[in-house]
Amino acid sequence: MAEFIEVRTTIEGHEQAAALAHTILLAGLATSIDIAEVPAAEAGVSWQLTLITPREQAAELAAHIGANGGAGTVEAQPVLHDIDAYPDWLTEDTDRP
Repeated sequence: MAEFIEVRTTIEGHEQAAALAHTILLAGLATSIDIAEVPAAEAGVSWQLTLITPREQAAELAAHIGANGGAGTVEAQPVLHDIDAYPDWLTEDTDRP
């Protein structure tokens, strides 16, 4: 079972997305938060929050999003790669200078 869960949701309005991210940080519910502009059908632009949270806090994070202005869907999936691993090029053993 994955140790961390990636949670994504889309928010209308940059200020609302920033405010939601701020409340998530204050609550200590995510280890990483990324806010990115994404195209939206009606408004033209929406903001996608991508969060990494420990598996134990995923349900609490989803509830927090819903209770604090997140009107869109909340998608969650396990993080299956090692987020602390070094990139392949850094760990390769080569004889080249």
